[in-house]
Amino acid sequence: MAPPSPHRSSILNLFKAGVPPVDIIKRLGVPSRTVYDSISRFKKLGTFLDRCGRGRKPTVVTPDRIKAVKERIRRNPHRSIRKMAKGMKIRSRSMGRIVKDKLKLTCYRVRKAAILSEATTKKRLERSKKLLQRTRNGEHLVTVFSDEKLFTVQAEFNPQNHRVLAETSEEAFANGRTIHQASHPASVMVFGAVCADGKSPLLFVDQGVKINKEVYISQILEKTLLPWAQKHFNGRRWVFQQDGAPAHTAKLSQQWCETHLPAFIPKDEWPPSSPDLNPLDYSIWGVLQNKVNANPHSSIEALKKTLVKEWDALSPDYLRATIDAYPRRLRAVIEKRGGRMEQD
Repeated sequence: MAPPSPHRSSILNLFKAGVPPVDIIKRLGVPSRTVYDSISRFKKLGTFLDRCGRGRKPTVVTPDRIKAVKERIRRNPHRSIRKMAKGMKIRSRSMGRIVKDKLKLTCYRVRKAAILSEATTKKRLERSKKLLQRTRNGEHLVTVFSDEKLFTVQAEFNPQNHRVLAETSEEAFANGRTIHQASHPASVMVFGAVCADGKSPLLFVDQGVKINKEVYISQILEKTLLPWAQKHFNGRRWVFQQDGAPAHTAKLSQQWCETHLPAFIPKDEWPPSSPDLNPLDYSIWGVLQNKVNANPHSSIEALKKTLVKEWDALSPDYLRATIDAYPRRLRAVIEKRGGRMEQD
């Protein structure tokens, strides 16, 4: 079905003003058939809009089928569009049109998250409000966000999207259909810190060493964080952020931060259970893991080498964009009254 002429309203406005069709054709530079058809339709219908019921009647996306799909989703919102289409014997594209265009539904990934108690939700709300106030003078741009993460030598993959094209299952197996994973792969704990215009060196924690308050202070804060931050900020004021891990919230660690750092976010000011507010958790670690664990590593040393390479490759523009998202995320937590923010 051809779309209506974009000149239709202009044609009819001139016609209503008493301009002859011949002059309309010359003035607008449109084909004569378009002008006469538009005027004829206006005389019959009294409007320049299309006739009701124009086009072929729907045979697949019908009201009854839309109602049936809506009921199926109501009973089980985890239904697959592909499986529903197969069960109702229609194309997946038509099912997608029903779900997205007619029912106005969006497909969200199921994700895991810690259960938020009423007390935790309340603290997230109250502390996010105070932190958002502090971003209005640009404090987040001089905040050093920190975190630890465990990386393994084995490759990570998404079984839903990780596919192998082959003629037979045997050929697929030979080309990597099966990825072997150990129950307890070799791993390394790393510490990293980032700000809007830079990042600390990665620190690798020795295997078998538990990060308690003594190790945290001596190995991470004193030997890695403080020397890098002093050099990076060169006399400028900066703020240190850390999450609620026991080694971070220990009285000794809090006292060390108060004594040796120009400013930091105390344990009773950072929202609890809030990886969604730490740039390392909500973006950087994920990006790093996707790159580092795209392929397996033969040893811990090979893993460390790749980690350093990919960490160093994180661009200044990416770091700035990631930190710029922090105030927006605080606002999202506030809008959710301390609950989890929505993510695709």
